[in-house]
Amino acid sequence: MHQDQIPLRALHDTLLEYQGEACYVEVLIPWLAANHKEVEWLASFSQRTETPIPQASNEDLWHLYALSRVLELLALRFQQGDADGVDWSGPDITSRQFDLFAEALGLHVEYSATYHPFAHEIVKLIPTSNSCPQIFHHYWSGLMLGNMRMLRAGVTVSASALTLHPGIADLSTLYWAYRRKNRPYQDMSQGWGSNSSWRTKFRRDYKIGNTLYFNVDGTEDLMLIQPDSLDDTGLNRAERIELLLNRSFVTTNMPHDDLWPYDDKIIVE
Repeated sequence: MHQDQIPLRALHDTLLEYQGEACYVEVLIPWLAANHKEVEWLASFSQRTETPIPQASNEDLWHLYALSRVLELLALRFQQGDADGVDWSGPDITSRQFDLFAEALGLHVEYSATYHPFAHEIVKLIPTSNSCPQIFHHYWSGLMLGNMRMLRAGVTVSASALTLHPGIADLSTLYWAYRRKNRPYQDMSQGWGSNSSWRTKFRRDYKIGNTLYFNVDGTEDLMLIQPDSLDDTGLNRAERIELLLNRSFVTTNMPHDDLWPYDDKIIVE
């Protein structure tokens, strides 16, 4: 664990240990009051002016990852299931308190009505004949730090099986995810010790104008590889793009629990 992560790591651990019924008042508000420098750092990061994508050091990415772990822990309250292997339902907060905490950090809260994998994570899928996905419910809000996606919103969405396949789009392994209750999940922190796992780099996605940048710190541009070429896990380019954009499969029916999408990146105009 890097020293820059200490305040957020402490908050993360406090949330895990808290057993009361007033988490927002007793944990989150006091933490915000004691950690103005965290809010200042986030503001300064969001204002970096390099074009089109600001530079970020390993320490920056570890810092952002620590925040993402806190946000994902808070979002457990709005999920159902036991995919994380425990009965605990997450910190006792409301969706409004979740939004207030995010806003106090300087994050922009979104409830976008038009489904897009850049902005939305599928929590529940309703099969329909309509090929265009429709959002029916938000479980938690989407969060942006400037032009960067900090957290996708959790939603119920309806769509045809050709667009979002039941049992795949809603239940296949979700990558770049630290913890979920409703589906299998995986990120690069898993399998490391309690301190080493925090040296995981946050995935950065950006929306700049009408252009979307997915996993900007990846090393392999998927548009530069041949469509029929296979990676080490047997995925072709189209399957890798599907996995990268959605962070899970949404139509591809194949083993999904031991893949490695973390090096891939793409720009979508």
